Amino acid sequence: MSVTGGLFAGVAAIASQATAFGIISDNIANSQTVGYKETQARFQTLVTRSPSATAFTPGGVQSKPLTDPSRQGLLQGTTSTTDIAVDGNGFFVVNGAADPGSDDEYLLTRAGAFNTDENGRLVNTAGYYLQGWRTDVSGNIVNQDTRDLLTSLETVDLSQFGQIANATDDVTINANLPAGATTGESVVTNITIFDSQGFDYLLRTTWTKDAAANTWDYRYDLIQNPGTATAVSVSIGGGLHTMVFNTDGSLRAVDGVTPGATNEAATETLTISAGQFSRAVDLNTITLNWGTFGQPTGMSQFNGEFETSLLNQDGSGPSALTGVSISEDGLVAANFANGQSRNIYRLPLGTVPSATELVSLNGNAYGVTSTSGDIVLSIPTNGGTGRVQSGALENSTTDIATEFTDLIVTQRAYSAATRIITTGDELLDEIIRIKR
Repeated sequence: MSVTGGLFAGVAAIASQATAFGIISDNIANSQTVGYKETQARFQTLVTRSPSATAFTPGGVQSKPLTDPSRQGLLQGTTSTTDIAVDGNGFFVVNGAADPGSDDEYLLTRAGAFNTDENGRLVNTAGYYLQGWRTDVSGNIVNQDTRDLLTSLETVDLSQFGQIANATDDVTINANLPAGATTGESVVTNITIFDSQGFDYLLRTTWTKDAAANTWDYRYDLIQNPGTATAVSVSIGGGLHTMVFNTDGSLRAVDGVTPGATNEAATETLTISAGQFSRAVDLNTITLNWGTFGQPTGMSQFNGEFETSLLNQDGSGPSALTGVSISEDGLVAANFANGQSRNIYRLPLGTVPSATELVSLNGNAYGVTSTSGDIVLSIPTNGGTGRVQSGALENSTTDIATEFTDLIVTQRAYSAATRIITTGDELLDEIIRIKR
C-alpha cells in the first residue's frame, strides 16, 4: 500500500541525508588538507513503478557522492622547493613503494608536500614516493623510447647526487700582449682546471714574442699538485703554437698563420690524456676561446703592459648537494655548493580520460578503474596537462561557508524525513483502530 511505501521512502530519505551529512563532515574535516578535493552529494530518485493516472507507488531517493579530482584549488606559496603543485588538470604520479615492482600500483595525486626521507628519496606526507623520468645533464629523458610506459618511471632519489665534480671543457682567456715587447720577451697566464674526478691543476700558457712582426709563440704546461712541494710541470699541446695579430691590434690567426674569418669566434682545442694528468681519469678535451677574429676583443696586441682581463673555465672540484630546483615543465635540477646545477629528473603529469571515475584512496591519492581509463604520461606544459609550480601547495577545494550552508539544509531535510515515518506510523495506527 502507499502508506507502507511512504515509510520506506522516508527511510531512504533518512539514509540519503545521513550519507550527505557524512560527506559534508568529511569536507569540513579536510578543509586544511593539502590537495583535498571536496565531495558533493548528488541525489537521484528511485522509481518502483511508473505513476499512472490513478495510482502512484513511492520509491524514494538515493545519494551518490561525486568527486572531481582534477578540480583546481588555490595555490599557496611555501619556502620549500620540494613543495610542488599542479596548475592545470594533471596529477603527480606516485607509488607506495620506494622501489616499485610489478605488483606495486602507480597512483595519482595532487598532494605535493614532498620531502626527502632518510634515504634521500622524495616522499609526501601520506608516504607516497614521487615518480619521474631520469635525464642526462642536458635534460633529455634517458629512456625516451619507452617514456609512455609507467615502468619507465623511477622514484626521485637525491642521494645518488650527493657530490658532483665537473671536468673542465671550456676555457676563456682574454689578455693584451704588449705591442712594444722585444723578441724573446715572455709573459705567462695561469688558470686552474679540473679533471673528471675533481682534481685541480694549473694550466700555464707561456707567450714569447716572435721575431716576425705582430707574432707571438705560445706553449702549454700542466702543473700537477700546484702550490705543493710535489708540484710537477708537464708539457702538453704538442709544443709551440703561433698567434698572429693584425696591424690594428686585433686577432688575425690562432695556432698558425692562416687568417681566421673576420667576426668569427677564435677557438682552439687542447687534449689532455690520463697519462698527462698522471691519474686514472677520463681523457679531457678543452675548447680554448681566444675572442673574435678581426675584433679587439679577447686576445689583443696594443701598446702598454701585459694585462689579463678575463680568465674563466667551467670545471669544478667536488661539491656537496645543497638542494633542488624544479621548473614549470617538470625539470628537476640538483644544486651544489659551488653554485653549479645538474639536471637529474623530469616529472611527468598524469591524466586519465575520466577523472571523476578514479577511486579515492588514503592520503589524497587516486587509483585507476575500468571506467576512468588508463594513465597517460605527459611532459608538463604539453598536451594541456598544466604546469608544475615549485615552492607552492594546492589548498583544499572545500568552501567552509558552502559546507555549513549545506549542513543546515541537510539537517532540515533529515528532520523532515523523520516526520514522514512518524506520520506514516500515525496513519497505520488509524487503520488498526478501525478493527477495534
